[in-house]
Amino acid sequence: MASSASTVDPPLHVVGLAFASEPDAHHALHEAWRLHESHQLAVHDAVLVSAEHGAAEVVESLDPAPVAAAVPASLLGAIIGAVVAGPIGFLIGGAIAGATGAAVVRLVDTGIPHRIVAQLRARTKPGEATVALLVSDEQAHAIDELRALPGARVVLED
Repeated sequence: MASSASTVDPPLHVVGLAFASEPDAHHALHEAWRLHESHQLAVHDAVLVSAEHGAAEVVESLDPAPVAAAVPASLLGAIIGAVVAGPIGFLIGGAIAGATGAAVVRLVDTGIPHRIVAQLRARTKPGEATVALLVSDEQAHAIDELRALPGARVVLED
């Protein structure tokens, strides 16, 4: 009896690390990206929340999903538009489909959930910055490496 190999995506979870300053949090974000590029950590989304200059706010987000949805949607819309209405249809179809694809992905919330970002904003103390990473469970060693960064304090594990 032949066994069928199916690929199952590993579970994802959010890790939030607080730092005493925004530059320290940026360093952690760059370290996470380095681990991602060296295939030691699968980063699906990242958010940097800072309260360094007042109320906590999102200062950086790496959610690639809107662009990833907008590009193929634009191409498909452009092709359909060109077939239906010629060159003008190409432009209009591409623009409308691309904007629609990006908007749908924003509404579906494929990255770090908005409720978690709100929790991080509430938990980030004045003067601090927090990095939240949406990562695969299977790379615990890389996550431990980020937890061990100087000044890192775990504020969320979901």
